[in-house]
Amino acid sequence: MPSLPTMLLVHSPLLTCATWDAVRPWFAAAGWRVVVPDLRPVIDAPSFYAAACATAAADVPAGAPTVIVGHSRAGAYLPGIAEAVGGDRLTVVFLDARLPYPGTSWVGSMPPERAAWLRRMAGSGRLPAWHTWFPEDPLDELLPDPDQRRRVLDGMPELPWRVVTEVLPAAGGAWESARRVYLQLSEAYRGTGDEAEERGYLVRRRNADHLAMVTRPGMVTELVLATLAD
Repeated sequence: MPSLPTMLLVHSPLLTCATWDAVRPWFAAAGWRVVVPDLRPVIDAPSFYAAACATAAADVPAGAPTVIVGHSRAGAYLPGIAEAVGGDRLTVVFLDARLPYPGTSWVGSMPPERAAWLRRMAGSGRLPAWHTWFPEDPLDELLPDPDQRRRVLDGMPELPWRVVTEVLPAAGGAWESARRVYLQLSEAYRGTGDEAEERGYLVRRRNADHLAMVTRPGMVTELVLATLAD
């Protein structure tokens, strides 16, 4: 009996795997084997990139058609995850996500003034939890439901500065042959969606929000599956 196709849902290193809780049963009901790795246990690994890619791929069965969906800052790790998963039946979906920046680091890919702002926040050697970076908590607007906000906030990590400064390698193998898709959910990622289109990705856009997989899981599921059918 052939294996079910795998939907591998990868959370941003700034968030947790709870961001996928709402959408997970929707994909399962549509006939997918859903894998949601937790990247927090490897956050202090000497190479977070290598550990995150290996962790993400660990529970994906060999040979099954696989769709890798990465949200937000997980986008930088998707080439390495695709390489770790392997095979020739891969689709990689960037969901309101950053595009890869091989040959440089997270902080190195930022404008100088933004990089300096990030460095100031990491004076202790770790970045504070993402929702505390701004004068007003972005989750108040993104997640007005207190139960949803509590679940997403629970266990939100403080990233070691070396995660931000790690230079990411170029990936080959399965990444080079994978189908690449960009799904823009929020206006903040319009420019990134435009860049993805210039790189030849299939791009689809919705007027939603950055955490729509939490607040509108049915819409996100429909968008992903409809785009895979294109």
